[in-house]
Amino acid sequence: MAFKSLSKTVTSAGTQVALASSTKVSSLVMKAMETNTGLIFLGDSTVSSSTGGLTASQAISWESDNNRGLLDLADIYVDSAVSGEGVDIWYVEAA
Repeated sequence: MAFKSLSKTVTSAGTQVALASSTKVSSLVMKAMETNTGLIFLGDSTVSSSTGGLTASQAISWESDNNRGLLDLADIYVDSAVSGEGVDIWYVEAA
């Protein structure tokens, strides 16, 4: 297992962007960048800015257990209300 991090920004507000190419993780923390001025939206490939979002510096976390299994960063998408804003991600890559 390896502990890694990345940042993902949305070039054009209203356009969903996958967090990464196929990368299986056992846990992760996603934090809206503290410089963001608008909301950040997380979800699958259908995520949009019509649902609730994270404000600057808000974070969510996820950890695998026997019932949930691994998560793939390619299945998580981010969108933003303001172009050029995004999230910072810290994760444990599965072996």
